[in-house]
Amino acid sequence: MFLRTFGTLPIVSTLPPLSAQDSPPDSPQADALMEIVRLRYGSYLAEEDAPEIKRGIERMLRSAETLAKVKTTNGDAPDFLFSPNASPNS
Repeated sequence: MFLRTFGTLPIVSTLPPLSAQDSPPDSPQADALMEIVRLRYGSYLAEEDAPEIKRGIERMLRSAETLAKVKTTNGDAPDFLFSPNASPNS
C-alpha cells in the first residue's frame, strides 16, 4: 500500500547529519549540479555561500539514494483516482 512507504520517511529524517570528517569525497554528480547552480544563480550568490549549497546538494543526493532503496510494487499507489473532468459530487 502507498502509505507504507511513508513509514520509511522518519528514518531518513532522523539520520544524524554527517560531520566534516564523515562526509564522502566530492562526487562528480554534486560537482555538476553545483556548476548548474553557479551558471543559473551565480549573480545572486556570494562566493562564501558555495560550500553550504554544495553540502545541501550532497545531502539531497544521499537522501535520494536512500529513498531509492525502498522497494515499491505496482500495488503501492494512492487509494484514489484523479480525474480532472470529474465533478465534485461524483
